[in-house]
Amino acid sequence: MTQGTRPGLGPAVPPPEFRDLYQRLTDEYGAAIGRHRSELVTPALVLDLPAARRNVAAMAAALRTMPAAIRPHIKVHKSPELARLQVEAGAIGLSVATVWEAVTLARFGLDHLFVVNTVAGAAKIRVLADLAREADVIVAVDDPTNAADLAAAARGTGAELGVCIEVDTGMDRCGVDTSEAALALGRQIVAMRGLRLVGITGYEGHCSLTVDREERHALQRDAMALFIGVAERLEADGIPVPVRSAGGTATWDWTARYPGVTEIQAGSYVVMDEFHGRMIGGFEQALTVAATVISRPPGRLIIDAGSKSIGDGELSRIVGHPERAVRFDEEHGVFASEDPVPRIGDVVAVIPGYAPSTVNWFDAYHVVDADGIVTDIWPVIPRGPGHHGLVNA
Repeated sequence: MTQGTRPGLGPAVPPPEFRDLYQRLTDEYGAAIGRHRSELVTPALVLDLPAARRNVAAMAAALRTMPAAIRPHIKVHKSPELARLQVEAGAIGLSVATVWEAVTLARFGLDHLFVVNTVAGAAKIRVLADLAREADVIVAVDDPTNAADLAAAARGTGAELGVCIEVDTGMDRCGVDTSEAALALGRQIVAMRGLRLVGITGYEGHCSLTVDREERHALQRDAMALFIGVAERLEADGIPVPVRSAGGTATWDWTARYPGVTEIQAGSYVVMDEFHGRMIGGFEQALTVAATVISRPPGRLIIDAGSKSIGDGELSRIVGHPERAVRFDEEHGVFASEDPVPRIGDVVAVIPGYAPSTVNWFDAYHVVDADGIVTDIWPVIPRGPGHHGLVNA
């Protein structure tokens, strides 16, 4: 397990709440350390650490030539270790999808955390307000009643909670739809004790559904024009908007250059997958699932990693082989193949179609070096939708 400390970044050793988990994973998977990735018990989640480091470095280098910073989204990898690498490379903070992810990162000594989601429910709001006493925390809001609940909880803990107004840039999910709605909400928030309005957020994720680059760029431009228009409307009314946070991996470079955007939230670039890899270049696919070939019927290749191991399996591919994914059942991945190789018993590396949902199936990463040797076991924290006891932490 990771040892030592890094000045200014908090502890690299697991905090007390997670030491039992690290020990359990060492007991369960530690025998793999020193083995080659082709010798793993499958299915196994494999992280090529040198490739992930190069991805982090490539993003950091590119952003040095652009006006926006990065607050990478860790919902993709759910790893404090990878999050720490991103901060070390210059990330201004970290984006998360859930309160539990934010609490986890804070326990590991990481700060400047943005819950890029609206949060409802008394228990989660209370935990978020408690967290704001020890860390710089921002949360998305799109409703005045929800904002009032957040403000009351923050006042109850003596904390101040940062908020960003979420703007729906075209995804038809959370967020206000117009500048007028954003302005009305902004005026209410600035009058609420316990909240600090720091800016706006908007995820142009709908653009990622368009593979064609020019069409995707056109959608992104429309989304950002709406987004920055909201910021300008707020500032014209005297409401400062220092944070304008947007941008996913499929649109990161355009959004990082867009005038007025201050930060991007891209996350999948660290490990990459086939979904994003078909749209952008410049990053290596550092995440694979080790799987064993278990059957070779005529014209087919079957592996022991199905839809419970690989997210968006139909987009996945086997490294070094032309096999096309045909179907994914729960514990079977079916590929079309006339080639007799690989054979039954061979271990193959599968690049997942979608990294975030792949990672969420596994307890831990098998971290490998440039030679494919397992050097460490890193936990996936926290997995799934549950709070894992953090509600009482």
